[in-house]
Amino acid sequence: MRCYRVAKSVALALLDDGFAGEGTELSVHIVGVERPARVIAASPCDAEAKAMRQ
Repeated sequence: MRCYRVAKSVALALLDDGFAGEGTELSVHIVGVERPARVIAASPCDAEAKAMRQ
């Protein structure tokens, strides 16, 4: 998913507790391509589109 508000690609993943700490570096497969990833604290996206309503 591309989050245009933050100009970054974001993805959701299920992780075991040992890998879920903020800042953990890992790799994920997206459409068959291995990509670097990092666990972040919260979603940077504006899912409720509050920024657009200002």
